[in-house]
Amino acid sequence: MLSNLHALPPPGPGRAGREGLLFVGGFRHPPNVDAVRWFAREVFPLARAALPGLAFHCIGGDLPAEVRELAGIDGVHVHGHVPDLGPWLDGCVVSVAPLRYGAGVKGKVNQAMAHGLPVVATTPAVEGMHLRDGEDVLVADAPRAFADALVRLHEDAALWRRLAEGGRANVRRHFSADAARDVVRQAILGRG
Repeated sequence: MLSNLHALPPPGPGRAGREGLLFVGGFRHPPNVDAVRWFAREVFPLARAALPGLAFHCIGGDLPAEVRELAGIDGVHVHGHVPDLGPWLDGCVVSVAPLRYGAGVKGKVNQAMAHGLPVVATTPAVEGMHLRDGEDVLVADAPRAFADALVRLHEDAALWRRLAEGGRANVRRHFSADAARDVVRQAILGRG
């Protein structure tokens, strides 16, 4: 099966100097609205209690009022659409994918990983993406477990580096142009 494809740019900066959490997703998609509301209200305050001053950057077009109002929570920054994700992909510590429902390969998870930005995600967010918990991504579904994973990744430079490298390797293996070539060759020629 041919999935969404991602170019692998040079990896972003290492862990040092990065700050904050990133969510990217369009808000015409109801699972993204639910995910950000749940994360900002249930998970982020727990992470911020452990990491005072932690910021959460929410980026995506078509903001509904219920997402805009999350900017009233300390540390939550709702940016709406931005023309260039580069500063956030290169500047944040972790990309979050707190989807509680929805199906299919998540392009924004792959985009973060392609840039070497580690991801903490729920089980629905990593479904069908060939990701290994603790090697390519951290997976957590309950608020406390998700917050603990964020804190752990924030404080453990070796884990951060392992996930950054593992995520990029997963994109290269399954979601790159090279991976697509192999799928197309197999489909057309019947061989790998």
